[in-house]
Amino acid sequence: MNKIPEHMIKKIRSLFFVLIAGLPLSGFAQQKSELLSVNELIKTGLDSSKSLKISQAKLQMAQAKYDQAMDATLPIVKLNANYTRLSDIEAPKFLFPGASEPVSLFPVYLNNYSVGISASETIFSGFRLKYAKESTNLLNDAAKFEFVKDREDIIFNLLNAYFNLNKLESSEKVIQENLKQTAERIRETELAEKNGLVTQNDLLRWKLQQSNLELTLLDIQNNLEVANYNLNLQLGQNPETKIEVDSNAITTFHTVLSLQEYMDIAAKNRNDLTAAQIRSNASFNNLQIAKNSYLPRITIQGEALDARPNSRYIPPVDKFNSTWAAGITFNWDLISIYSNKHNVDEYQSLYVQSKEGVNILSDAIKVDVNQNYLNYNEAIKRIQVMERSVVQSEENLRLTDSRYKNSLVILSELLEANNLVIQSKINLAIARADLQVAYYRLIKSAGNLQKEF
Repeated sequence: MNKIPEHMIKKIRSLFFVLIAGLPLSGFAQQKSELLSVNELIKTGLDSSKSLKISQAKLQMAQAKYDQAMDATLPIVKLNANYTRLSDIEAPKFLFPGASEPVSLFPVYLNNYSVGISASETIFSGFRLKYAKESTNLLNDAAKFEFVKDREDIIFNLLNAYFNLNKLESSEKVIQENLKQTAERIRETELAEKNGLVTQNDLLRWKLQQSNLELTLLDIQNNLEVANYNLNLQLGQNPETKIEVDSNAITTFHTVLSLQEYMDIAAKNRNDLTAAQIRSNASFNNLQIAKNSYLPRITIQGEALDARPNSRYIPPVDKFNSTWAAGITFNWDLISIYSNKHNVDEYQSLYVQSKEGVNILSDAIKVDVNQNYLNYNEAIKRIQVMERSVVQSEENLRLTDSRYKNSLVILSELLEANNLVIQSKINLAIARADLQVAYYRLIKSAGNLQKEF
């Protein structure tokens, strides 16, 4: 039987160890890397958002306050049961004229029992109850719109972090690509130096270029890890997961409306504006409550009582007897006719503040939409300029490289041309991500961000 050569055995062992070592590393890489689409980003981010959970709790609190206000409109019904043990006393006696001995008219019962039910309801409160119910209902509606507004803020923050991550990823790829090209340049320059075609200084300049690129790459990778970690926290997943941005999210084309159309949409769809308008209406209702607080209150009430003994029966007997009572109460605080005007002044001031606050917010929204619309158009133009810049810088590098090889330019010009290519490619990648952010910021300012997802 032929023996396997020793050098073949060493190669097989080496290959074996490489495969064994590579398996866990490959599995780790697959476990730690995740391609995330925009829709997956939004869904995961919303499901795990702590801020959104706080907003949901606020919404539930507003609903609870509304329910409490509705409960206050119900009649007041009370059930009372009582047992009282009295101290033993001598029964009172009366001596009637002509009688020889005093007579006991009211026997003493030491055990007293009673069971009663009462009900009362305000039938007129100067319309204060009506306005209070409406005001609470409005505040509940305002909380719902504010919840949607908070949700849109979270969505935009997720998108902004997502595209910022893409900027860093794209910059990293550009630098890594140029590092490979620089390494090839160094190899070529080393060969040229051996043949006496270039100086050692040229070789050192290329190596210095390589070192500078490596330092830049370290900065980018550090910022990339920070951005990746922060986004993972927002998504509620393992901070070590490497998030990869979907390239389709960067190249997505969006149809944009006119500025006036976005202005009209914002006037109808901005949730913070709607919430402010609703709160202003609630403030108006509070003013109406204050104005009507000088009016009287009218309440009806009724009661049924089963007592042993029942004090309404004379003489009292030691058994249960049932009685009832009903009535109407008129209550009017006459001093409020004078003093209430100060409350009215306070609520009038609050209403004016809320009304003017709505107008201020409306103007701010118009400014926001206009600015974001202009920024979006600028972002489109920037991409067009950056695309031309990449083509121009690459052509400039090609020509400068050709001239350098023919000794028509010095190395520093070639390095500068190379740096211009790097910068133009990074600027283009950033501009493309900024365009997506500018679009989402525009539709957010118009109140349409939630409809995108």
